[in-house]
Amino acid sequence: MFRYLVAHSPTFRLDRCGWSPRDLAALVTEEKSALRVLACTQAAAKSGIRKGMSISAARARLPGIQAEMWDQGGEVDDLTQLTSQLTRVSPNLAPLPPDSVVAEVSRMPESRGGQERALVERVRIRMNQLGHACVVVIADDPSTAQAVATWQSLCRVIPPGDGAHALAPLPLSALSLPPAEQVLLRELGLTTIGAFASLSPAAVSGRLGPLGVAAHTMARGNGPTPTLPTWTEDDPLTLVQDLPAPVSELDALIFILSAQLRDATARLAACSRGATTLQVQLLLESGARQRISLRRGAPTRDPDKMLRLLRDRLENLKLAGPAVAVNITFPDAAPFSSSQLCLQNARQSPEALNAITARLQDSLGGRSILAARAIAQHRPESAWRPVPFYTPVPSSTGAAARDLHTTHSADPVHAWQGHPDPDPAQRPPILLSPPQAVEVEPALHAVRVDGRWQEVIEKIGPERVEGEWWSRPLRRSYWRARLQDGRVAWLYQEDEQWALHGWWDR
Repeated sequence: MFRYLVAHSPTFRLDRCGWSPRDLAALVTEEKSALRVLACTQAAAKSGIRKGMSISAARARLPGIQAEMWDQGGEVDDLTQLTSQLTRVSPNLAPLPPDSVVAEVSRMPESRGGQERALVERVRIRMNQLGHACVVVIADDPSTAQAVATWQSLCRVIPPGDGAHALAPLPLSALSLPPAEQVLLRELGLTTIGAFASLSPAAVSGRLGPLGVAAHTMARGNGPTPTLPTWTEDDPLTLVQDLPAPVSELDALIFILSAQLRDATARLAACSRGATTLQVQLLLESGARQRISLRRGAPTRDPDKMLRLLRDRLENLKLAGPAVAVNITFPDAAPFSSSQLCLQNARQSPEALNAITARLQDSLGGRSILAARAIAQHRPESAWRPVPFYTPVPSSTGAAARDLHTTHSADPVHAWQGHPDPDPAQRPPILLSPPQAVEVEPALHAVRVDGRWQEVIEKIGPERVEGEWWSRPLRRSYWRARLQDGRVAWLYQEDEQWALHGWWDR
């Protein structure tokens, strides 16, 4: 069983358009061949502006009122974004258009009711930080919570089973009945939800039909309790925090970032996602921006690990001025599944290389860790070039497969063979720079390396390597030689001179 939290922002529809409660403004839309008021600011409401009034009538009453055209799509998008900011409260959320958000919260025993009151206050503060004054109510069902939040304008926790008592003093309009049903109930002398709830279900079903029955059920404290979907979003996760005052102290900035990280990682957990990259942007009082980027080798959603890395970076960062806003972005959130290491071998960790290289790159720069990529050159020591080391992150979109740079031939015979394993590498993974001159017995029976003679047990060759006549002439004969100590050397002869060029590591 769940309880439901509803956060109702009566000024949201005009807040999102940049109007403050003190402004004289109204949200209008075209209805019945006229622009009519959908909502208005508190100052306009105090001057007599009401919902449904034509804008011409509103201007006759209040000449200075400003009209804001209703953007339905933008309003829905903004409410959806506002909903996403509460994933730390619950992963199961939904917008309640036009100006509310609902979340499932766990049912708590009465002895722990203080936790629900603390949750109400936390959500109220969070919404205020986002620029929206709101009323937060927790009840047994969303309909009861929204009606109380809308009509009583008081943050509260309705005890379990007490929904009917909380609704009783509210006017019938709080039930959102059609006008005809409301007129009928008023003709019967009913003006409050409590009076309506006192009617017998049989009398209501006979006079008001299905809508009346549903409203009567809600009035009696038995509103529907839907299952809310788990919040998901494919766009990069971004959290924005405007600071109440400019911040220039490191500890204060870390405190703010810590709270943001916990909000963000809770949302990642709700979506079963993790991230390897964290980008922080500080908006300074001067209007300039400072950016910090962190990388991890494997996806994570642990806020403490991210905060430790971020603290290390901030300690070496000199702010160019006080910060007035902080943005945190996870640009590469990907499906996340935790893994457990082997209990018998704690050193087994498939992400170890990723984590080490990511940490070194983050501390020393993107080109601090390099990998070798083969290029078309005749001279072996020049047949590669360094490239930045990059380990792809698993992704449901297939981007990881592209990053691996693995392709299969279009040859149908190759496909029929089931993509056989490639031939063993013909070049050793360890090249010496420069090659070392060595002594060799005739017919390559033995070679002197590391100050001692080694008998050649097996040899493969020669491999002729020629080319690059335009720079330095190249004419070499390469041999792969297995020595008596088990090592495999790569030797070549050029101009009657022998040299050791590399080693196979196995």
